[in-house]
Amino acid sequence: MKLASLLLFATFVMVGCNKLDQTIYDTPSVSNSIKSAADVSLALDGTYGNFQHLDLYKKEVVKMLELSADHLSSITTEFTPFSQKVFEPATAPISSAYSRYYSIINNCNFLLEKLPGLSIDSTYKVRAEGEIKFLRAFVYFDLVRMFGEVPVRTRATDINTEFYVGRDSVSKVYELIFSDLRTASENLLPRSQMNSNAPGLTNKGAAQAMMALASLTYGNYLERNNLPAIELYTNAKLYADSVISSGDYSLVANYADLWDVDKETTNYTKEIIFGIRFTRDKNGSSSSARGSDYAPRFLPNTMGGVTGNLALGGIGSGTFKVQPWFYDFYTTGDYLNDYRAEATFLTKWLKSNSTTTTYVTYPIIPTTGQGVEKPAGSTNYDGKQPYIKKYIDGKGLESSNHENDMFVIRLSEVYLIKAEAENELNGPTVEAYAYFNQLRIRARQANGTSRTTPANLAAGLSKDQFRTRIFQERGLEFIGECKRWFDLVRMKSPNGTGTMYQYQFETFLPMLSPGLPNWNSTTRMWEGGKTEPFSIVPYNSKFLLFPIPQRERDLNVLLTQNPGY
Repeated sequence: MKLASLLLFATFVMVGCNKLDQTIYDTPSVSNSIKSAADVSLALDGTYGNFQHLDLYKKEVVKMLELSADHLSSITTEFTPFSQKVFEPATAPISSAYSRYYSIINNCNFLLEKLPGLSIDSTYKVRAEGEIKFLRAFVYFDLVRMFGEVPVRTRATDINTEFYVGRDSVSKVYELIFSDLRTASENLLPRSQMNSNAPGLTNKGAAQAMMALASLTYGNYLERNNLPAIELYTNAKLYADSVISSGDYSLVANYADLWDVDKETTNYTKEIIFGIRFTRDKNGSSSSARGSDYAPRFLPNTMGGVTGNLALGGIGSGTFKVQPWFYDFYTTGDYLNDYRAEATFLTKWLKSNSTTTTYVTYPIIPTTGQGVEKPAGSTNYDGKQPYIKKYIDGKGLESSNHENDMFVIRLSEVYLIKAEAENELNGPTVEAYAYFNQLRIRARQANGTSRTTPANLAAGLSKDQFRTRIFQERGLEFIGECKRWFDLVRMKSPNGTGTMYQYQFETFLPMLSPGLPNWNSTTRMWEGGKTEPFSIVPYNSKFLLFPIPQRERDLNVLLTQNPGY
């Protein structure tokens, strides 16, 4: 464990804090750093702010989770270790994320130790404990899914701390996650009773939703290891029920509105249960501003007015691109004319600084006045891969200073958790179909104009078939929301053995035509393959987890490494 990442109160990174009424002590110490409810609130703000850090959901965790999956790719040098699956224990973003996660854990542990001795309002103290434990559980849930066995630390680090500890079992990590989330669920207020000015803070529904997802995920883990999981699936269903029946949440009527930054605050009163909130910061530099940088990564460098790259006309960088096969899957067959695909994928746009020139990408056939995308500075036509347009913010202040949030959990996911848990317990019952189809019903309401597709899923599927349909539905519903890799490594393959990750990389993807499509201007057809070849690698079970950072192992000889690294 990197000692710097465990140093007490100095590790409170106040990203996102703008409070000025702080008491400055001549000699900061453990005893005087937290003395009032205002101090607790300030420290909590800083703990939330850590999730906005470059090491986590502003950058590193996003590229780890999105590009290590099967649906996106990148040829930018900074991102190829994950896109091409060549990351290793010494890969810097992995070390940075791991260390930052433990910094948050230490912050939470410090606050939990200080709370009992504070002479503050008892009601606030109870809620603060719930809030802190939710954040600690969230971190450990990310860690155990990404790294497997990790050290469980429940005490703040000081000079007397045992720095050198080994990894605890996955079951012990989940034991703490469930304990913390139960406390959070009991202590926190329902969202309907919370201050409307605090949409980014956690609440009872967020704790229950996280408990449902964690129970489902641990149940998957137990089944993969031939252990009973009925209790976990039952808990997943019960906690999902609690969220749904609370009446605090509802699906946003128009799916596209979820990605409108001007409607985010309203969306937090409806579908968004918990998210990592980002705010445009006029005082921040490009790298450390509170704003996010999803917009430039997901949008092309020929489309203007959509990001904070103000000097270049608000263009993106086109770092993340959609695999052609993935686009094809979600625009044909069962998903033909699905409004979610229309609201998600970008295949045609007006060229930056032009009112007449339109660019298109695969699979669009250009018409008069349109051309296949030609990236800036390139002499060759490209346009081989679509983009994602969820994260557009033309009001962004800089390249890394946008308003777009990362939604951690939405009501639509809770519906699918309920359907999946019911399926694991009893097969695809009428109840399971009903909750699955809630997403289809919304998808057919295309900005107020009803469509006939995607049709409701009809009865008659086996348990394995229904589970696969849930996996597929999650692929479109949550693309770009850091969920695909988690789904790949936790869910069973279509035949009920192995994981979806194994199935995709060992069976499905190798069947596709290799290489990217090419536009033939003579035949006016897209020809070639459907995959960015460097990111489609042979299946290796080691990729079901990320490696324990080498830097941490160099500092702590008791840390073992994950298999294969």
